[in-house]
Amino acid sequence: MKKQSAQMTSPRAWIVWAIATMYFFYDYVQQVAPGAMEKELTIHFHANAASIGFIASVYFYSYALMQIPIGIMADRFGPHRPLAIAAIISSCAGAIFTFTSTPVEAITIRILLGAATGFSFVSCLKLVDNWFPPQKFATMVGLTNIVGMSGAVIGEAPLTEAVSVIGWKYTMLGIAGFGALIVILIFTFIKDRPAGINQKKDTTKNISGIKETLSVLKNILHNPHAWFNAGYAATINMVYTGFGALWGTVYIAQLYKISTTDAAFVVSMLFIGAIPGSFFFGWFSDKIGKRGFPMIIASTGGLACMSAVVYIPEIPMPVMYPLMFILGFSCAGNVVAYAYGNDISPEGADGISLGFVNTFLIGGSALAQPVIGWLLEKSSHEAISFTIPEFRYSFTVLVAAKAIALIAAVIVTKKESK
Repeated sequence: MKKQSAQMTSPRAWIVWAIATMYFFYDYVQQVAPGAMEKELTIHFHANAASIGFIASVYFYSYALMQIPIGIMADRFGPHRPLAIAAIISSCAGAIFTFTSTPVEAITIRILLGAATGFSFVSCLKLVDNWFPPQKFATMVGLTNIVGMSGAVIGEAPLTEAVSVIGWKYTMLGIAGFGALIVILIFTFIKDRPAGINQKKDTTKNISGIKETLSVLKNILHNPHAWFNAGYAATINMVYTGFGALWGTVYIAQLYKISTTDAAFVVSMLFIGAIPGSFFFGWFSDKIGKRGFPMIIASTGGLACMSAVVYIPEIPMPVMYPLMFILGFSCAGNVVAYAYGNDISPEGADGISLGFVNTFLIGGSALAQPVIGWLLEKSSHEAISFTIPEFRYSFTVLVAAKAIALIAAVIVTKKESK
């Protein structure tokens, strides 16, 4: 495991983390905003469901594509300046969104928003790496992830209420105002590292120059364990994107013959379970000083629960609630992938390594949505609705993903034991 300076955690470190994490919370609010104002945007842009869906989804494409460049910038320039500039851009873009009048304009702004808010997680983790002792890194990743998940869980209902009261434009301006407040806090309180800590952070060197940047990126790309870790991150996270964010509600509604509103509450247990799961796996990984064993526990639990959801017939509905919670709890083991990526990164390349992991976790897991949709279309004899057997056939991709995550976790464990 990579060694770094063991500075004590100061109150200033928590302030830096809290402000950086506020921007991560803001990122999640921007993610869910289109869902909270879908009807209003459809009317405003005279768009169909496919267009609104694309307006919402391009955010994630630019977000994922920016992760490695963001890591490079965080390593080369420090996390503070890129984070501040990104916060300015995202706040302005959020306000400009209210002046868009066509889907093309909206898509352009959402691409810009995704790219700018993409700085939130990697920059925050780079600041954690600079300000906190290394034995707390995974715990802090878990705490950061909790704040982001809270932005998704808590943000949507208040946003929906705000849209109904003051309209979508003023709601978006309010979000942009929150972003502007974060900009002020970033400039006022955040520094790259504690005062008195050498720019090179003891024995750790900073990356400078294109040649050195390409060299460490090549080092990461040639490390098979970096790929196993990235594969683990993508596959264990697929349940949140493929089941929780899209297809799960329709499946549960049809399985139990209930409304989509009631089904959505069942599926929400997935994200509620992820909140304590994020903290537990981060804390447990730091407690035992290992990454592979917690990853095995998480992927095993995810595989067992996902298999039960997909293949066991006639699960009583009261049982489905805790099953969803445990599934979400287990798959929150994705946070350990960031800690392992940080452990195996070349000296001074923490940001690039974290960006590499986040590229796969966000971009790779997002592939679950179209893949499941393609399998549903391929297996279905109707274009309007899908049957439970067709859903179960298509959700096999999620079960397979958990199996792949388990294999990757076992390989990581073997690497750590050497």
